[in-house]
Amino acid sequence: MEKDEKRIEDLVNKLMSADSLEKAPLDFTDKVMAKVEALSNSEVTVYKPLIPKYIWWLIALGFATLVGYILFNRPGNSTSLTERYNLPKVSFDLFQNLSLDFSSVLMYAVVLLAFMVSIQIPLLKQYFNNRLTY
Repeated sequence: MEKDEKRIEDLVNKLMSADSLEKAPLDFTDKVMAKVEALSNSEVTVYKPLIPKYIWWLIALGFATLVGYILFNRPGNSTSLTERYNLPKVSFDLFQNLSLDFSSVLMYAVVLLAFMVSIQIPLLKQYFNNRLTY
């Protein structure tokens, strides 16, 4: 192992001693700065949205017109919106019909799943860590 490293080091030293430093021309900085200034003076791309502003105003106006039509176009009798348009009644009692009776098979399946996941995660983490090392 050390013999290989020594040969590589000797090869690198030999190549470095044979090579000389290149020198830049005297006007190199001026040429580079001229190109940078030319790039900075170029035209900037102007942002143009996919949907123009007047289309958004038309959408908002159409929505407001629809809401106004629904609210103000009432028949002669005074009925609520749910009765007029035959909408279902909405109830927000989420826990009213909730039943927590689980079968033993479901409980065993959940415990087995948790056990398998707790084994699988460290194995996958170790696999991906080993794959990323060089």
